[in-house]
Amino acid sequence: MNYIFNGQYTDKDKHLFKSAQEDDLKKICEYLETNASSLENIGFKTFDTIESKQEADPNHSISKASARFDEMTVYRFWVPSDNPHFPHEITHLVAHTWSKPYILETELDTWNNKKIKRKIEMVSTSFMQEGLAIAVDDIVFKRKLMEDGELKYIDDWCKEQIDKLPINLEKVINLDGFGSVKNKVVVPFTASLSKYLLNAYSVNKYKKMYIQLKETTSPETNVKTVGSVYKLAIDEIFSEWRKSIE
Repeated sequence: MNYIFNGQYTDKDKHLFKSAQEDDLKKICEYLETNASSLENIGFKTFDTIESKQEADPNHSISKASARFDEMTVYRFWVPSDNPHFPHEITHLVAHTWSKPYILETELDTWNNKKIKRKIEMVSTSFMQEGLAIAVDDIVFKRKLMEDGELKYIDDWCKEQIDKLPINLEKVINLDGFGSVKNKVVVPFTASLSKYLLNAYSVNKYKKMYIQLKETTSPETNVKTVGSVYKLAIDEIFSEWRKSIE
């Protein structure tokens, strides 16, 4: 694993950060049944101000942490007074090794409200990428999800807003639809659904489904793929998932 620290960090700070990432990576690889040796060269570029992270990040994302697949690196704003653990972005990198990536051409928002066009390496869809990462946060690390300043477990988010959740997977499984629904609704939904599929049907089956989905494929085809892998109608999957959170 490669580390670059940008800012005022002591040797003790660096050791704390490195140990946290290595511990998180080990736990994620064990749970997701992924060979850790394929991730020996992942990188972490760490910054002690959010502005320096946003500027250095190739996509200039507003977020505090971002996984960049083409260089298999996490860009992260971190100060030593904060928790050094943040497994979410590592999960993105681990899942990126499951299949040969495809290229998605898209327009991205940036921290300074500008739009930039990018060609991005992708495995699966953004809906499933976020669903998996947050599900792993919950299952492996018992982490709650923060949305709109509120911190709750993903199943609790869904139970409290069950009538607002998407009832048609075709509307959200691809990027345009995923971005059209409020984060506090669609993000807990994809995470809770992924958690259910992982727990009920195994990691291997989830991986089989995950790598077949693409933003460059129609939503209808992606949804059919989900049903085909699990050998269930989507309505049946939804019904089982809802019972699991109730």
